[in-house]
Amino acid sequence: MKYIKLASALLLLTMLATPSFAEKQDDTVNVVYQCDFADPKRVHLMLNTLNNAVKHYREHFIDFELDIVALGPCLQYVMKDFKDTGYMRKPYINNGGPTGKGTSSRLKDLQQLGGDNIQMYACGNTMKKKNVKPEQIADYVKLTPAGIIKIIDLQREDYAYIKIK
Repeated sequence: MKYIKLASALLLLTMLATPSFAEKQDDTVNVVYQCDFADPKRVHLMLNTLNNAVKHYREHFIDFELDIVALGPCLQYVMKDFKDTGYMRKPYINNGGPTGKGTSSRLKDLQQLGGDNIQMYACGNTMKKKNVKPEQIADYVKLTPAGIIKIIDLQREDYAYIKIK
């Protein structure tokens, strides 16, 4: 009988000391999208999938965090001013696409739909390379020193990784 009590006590202590038993698991869905392409069709497809995800999670009362990291040619989609940069404002930024409003308006709409559950990041390395100043980035976008490092760090925090091909 002593051995059963001792074994039970040891099992209980082991369960309490093991993080998987002791900590409550977070049920938040965490996803990071890598946007490193210039093709507006791919950007619209990315925005379609993001809108669908936000609607699904809201309808089913699922906590979510969807992050978009814009680097390389995709940086142009989160810019509000192109003066003296390595980018030119393209017509598709302000008009066209499935809604006719362009990619800039769709990104703003997504930010409003998702609220605090949507985070957008602009790559500091790309900004330096293309001479983009922080004030030229849209107000709803956060800056990160290196887009790829942000993506790696989020994946290390168990974010699912999505890249539209």
